[in-house]
Amino acid sequence: MLVTDGPGYRIIVGEDQLDLLRFDRALDEARRCATVDGEVAALETALGLYRGRVLPDSRSPVLTSAAAALEDRYLGARERLLELRLEQGRAHDAVTELLPLVAEHPLRESLSALLMVALYRVGRQADALRVYHDLRNLLAEQLGIDPSSAVNYRYQQILRNEPGLDRSPAAAHGPAAAQPPTPPPRSLPHDLPDFTGREAELARLLAQASAPDGGAAHPAVRIVTVDGMAGSGKTTLAVHAAHRLADRYPDGQVFLDLRGFSPHGPPLAPHEALGTLLRALGVPGDRLPDDLSDREGLWRGMTADRRMLLLFDNAAASDQVRPLIPAGPDCLVLVTSRPSLAQLDGATALPLAPPPAADGLALLGRVLGHRRVAAEQEAAAELVSLCGRLPLALRVVASRLTNRPQWSLAYLAGRLRDDATRLDELTVEHRSVRTALELSYAAMPAGHQELFGLLGAHPGTDVDGPAAAALAGLAPQTAEARLEDLLDARLLDQRTPGRYTFHPLVRALARDAAAHRPQAAGEARRRLLDHYLTAAEDAAALVEPGREPSRPAAEHRSPAAVPPPPPPPRDATAALAWFDAERANLLAVLGHAEESGADRHVARLSLALAPCLHAGGHVEDELAVLRKAATAARRLGDPALERAALTGLAAPYGRLGRVAEGLECAREALSLSERTGDRAGAAHCLSRIGAFHNALGQYESAISALHRALVLLSRTDARTAEENAVLASLAEAQAALGRHAEALQTSRLVILHSREAGDPHGEVTGLTGEATAYAAAGQLDMALDRLAEAAALARRTAAPDGLAPVLARYADVYRRQGRHREALHAGHAALHLLRRVRRPALTAAVHNVIGAVHRDRGEYQRGEGHHQTARRLALRAGLRRELALALDGIAHARAHGEGPHEAKEHEPRSAPAAPSTRPRAHAGAAQHPHH
Repeated sequence: MLVTDGPGYRIIVGEDQLDLLRFDRALDEARRCATVDGEVAALETALGLYRGRVLPDSRSPVLTSAAAALEDRYLGARERLLELRLEQGRAHDAVTELLPLVAEHPLRESLSALLMVALYRVGRQADALRVYHDLRNLLAEQLGIDPSSAVNYRYQQILRNEPGLDRSPAAAHGPAAAQPPTPPPRSLPHDLPDFTGREAELARLLAQASAPDGGAAHPAVRIVTVDGMAGSGKTTLAVHAAHRLADRYPDGQVFLDLRGFSPHGPPLAPHEALGTLLRALGVPGDRLPDDLSDREGLWRGMTADRRMLLLFDNAAASDQVRPLIPAGPDCLVLVTSRPSLAQLDGATALPLAPPPAADGLALLGRVLGHRRVAAEQEAAAELVSLCGRLPLALRVVASRLTNRPQWSLAYLAGRLRDDATRLDELTVEHRSVRTALELSYAAMPAGHQELFGLLGAHPGTDVDGPAAAALAGLAPQTAEARLEDLLDARLLDQRTPGRYTFHPLVRALARDAAAHRPQAAGEARRRLLDHYLTAAEDAAALVEPGREPSRPAAEHRSPAAVPPPPPPPRDATAALAWFDAERANLLAVLGHAEESGADRHVARLSLALAPCLHAGGHVEDELAVLRKAATAARRLGDPALERAALTGLAAPYGRLGRVAEGLECAREALSLSERTGDRAGAAHCLSRIGAFHNALGQYESAISALHRALVLLSRTDARTAEENAVLASLAEAQAALGRHAEALQTSRLVILHSREAGDPHGEVTGLTGEATAYAAAGQLDMALDRLAEAAALARRTAAPDGLAPVLARYADVYRRQGRHREALHAGHAALHLLRRVRRPALTAAVHNVIGAVHRDRGEYQRGEGHHQTARRLALRAGLRRELALALDGIAHARAHGEGPHEAKEHEPRSAPAAPSTRPRAHAGAAQHPHH
């Protein structure tokens, strides 16, 4: 065995020659034995090789540590052998061995626990209790701690003389003696092989579950809750994470369905849940305490020294989970729930939203095969969208397609497009998206269920508290409280504070609920329409001061009681903010009113929406709603409403450069006003007609129409707002004809009237008109002063088409001063604002100014490009003035940039464009109709 090796010696040992290796093999064999007798024989073989302590005199820390580890393995094997001898009924033999062993290792609690059982079985109950008290006193003196829960449990059994401790020799040879000890519970469901996505959520969950305790003096059990709407993949994520963490918890991993939302019965009561958990740890059913508090105490005692992972799935509320929390600081508790368990103290919450669309596509690819999904990419993306990215719905869709290989993805997408039947399509075998969602709905109180169904009657996309109150006929505070409860129950989403929306599939469920109560839904929609009309009128009155309100008559309101309307916005900025948040809803409600034949509401709501749409730059929508108003007014046979709609309709036509259509609407409205003797209405129409003549460069005709409007307004009471619009257009015409003093005086009247009426938009128009007159008269510094006032005021109104004309005028004045860089900056800033609104006349004017600046700088090609843009806009809209300026600019650019022969192409077209109407000074950035 001993051989020389260089300057030293080496020993050669085979596996059968080294007792340590034989000891290890015998222990492995004992662990694999299926019978008690076989395991005893293997352990006796292993322990027979042990002949005293290993290396007792070693001074090496490494060797001492290795010896201690081997000593611990020896004691563990000896404890196991003594446990088995107790099971064989050899309690006397066990006592004989345990007495000196406990004396040698008095702090090893497991040996004392074995000795207590052995003494009890040989009839020495008093000695068994004395062993416990000796251990307790020793631990208190030397370590300041109490015995472990396992020792305390044995002590309680001995006190109660439990029959389970008294196993006779005869019984030892029966079936019970052959039963192995209860293994640690392992009840986690299987992990999904096609688990997809959720990388960020999984990383966060694992990090929270593994986070250090921060050096806390008293480490506590770690609790992580995963909450989200039905079908969002909470259980799948938690199970996946639990499998990743399982090896850290050797004392067991337990899964328990708390049935918080289950079609198979009510939520699992804590009493019953604790019974299941205790049985999993080996407590016989007939030994379970009856009282809930006793079960809690036993559960905490049995988990105090264990490292366990507990996954409580589908919890209904914090109260259901709280009694199940173990006492062991080394335990991990994962809880999944639909509502947020905010009252579960010490828990870390992980809210789970539907995954992104890319994860949904990846899941379809994993289940269906990536080739099949890649062949129909658009249809696959539509399926993900129709399922609202909900994992449960996507798995149902994938299952249906797997079971029906002849179906294409596009075919199933077509079946899901119908909102009325979508939930019915999302069912396969026992899986049903409808059932999952309805369980959340069914758990809510009756009042909340009623509000949920009425929210399904809302034609729009989201809702705030006042709208929900109107819809349900509730007090605002009650409505908001119920909305918050529905939010907590994951039946509503909240993307911005105070506004609530549905997940697409939950919206389908709510609409189903509304469809089952058509009368209640109809009354709710009428209340909602009245609410939005009142709110829109309040907003319009602030955005366009002085407008005539068009509230519905009492007989047109819903007969059902409605809550008081919310207070109106405090100013125009707040009104526009409210309108921006509600715009989609208002247009949806208007569409519903049109479909249901509520013509008076259609006409009046459209007229109320138009000023807000205009102020927000939504010209196309403004045009659409005013068309609806005109059509509804004709059906009603109400000439006043029709006149108001046609007059309003002329304005967006003008801003879109559709001058001929706008002029036709204004003339038709004028005819209606004259036929009904409506002087104020006729004046309004003449104001529009004058503005259109200005756009066409027909300034004399414009002044004639505008003077007629002023005469009519002088014979009416309500004059200020409309008079300002007339005067603004008049000042524009006067400035274009070179009548600068008149234009200046007229613009000052606009400013004065606007300030008296509190109309900031009118004041901006007046100041810009005054600046135009000063600039035309050559007083450029005075013009800049007025523009500075106008710009400051326009920025406060937050309307893009209020600041754009000011910036356009700035560009022209700077150009006149030779301040080219500032002129270009102002001009491009105006164009940036005009991208948000469609105003071809003003846009063409700005391009003409920018083109002139580039020409002045000798950048003829760039200048011509802007003039060409202005020319295209002017030709499309019939703007003769801007067309003349554009053609002149193009000719000038070509004459200087490419030679006179190029410019001649444009001279014949520019000369006759409007010789009698061409402005005497450059008016490319002059005011254009925007009232």
